Amino acid sequence: MNAVIGGWAAGYVMAILSTFALTYLAFQPGPQKLVQRRIDPAVPGLLLAVPISIGTTLIWTMAGLVLASAYVLGGFEDKPGALGAPSWQFALIMAILALLPLPVLAVLSSRLWWLWLTMSLAFAGLFGWMMPLLAER
Repeated sequence: MNAVIGGWAAGYVMAILSTFALTYLAFQPGPQKLVQRRIDPAVPGLLLAVPISIGTTLIWTMAGLVLASAYVLGGFEDKPGALGAPSWQFALIMAILALLPLPVLAVLSSRLWWLWLTMSLAFAGLFGWMMPLLAER
């Protein structure tokens, strides 16, 4: 049960970070034109943060629950830990998953490399380190 709560908590923190990142992207000059074609320009930009927040919360908390279930069903709680993580194998898997989208995102928008790297590090830290720590409590 602790793993499920830990996965949900990690997913919720990731949702908050994703909301900040997506809201930042929505206020950039380039993507704003794309958004304005689909949404009435009279809609205030901050109002877009509400559906973004609801969507990211739903998606990331569900992802956290799935990853927590994988942690328990994979038996990672019984594996040896390293660098403060209860399972170095699970932390490595999460780090690899965090790095997978970076090449594609760098090609799509190399100008925002710092945002993509920050989100990947947050994913690896939250799901590879924090979630297993919460699962062990």
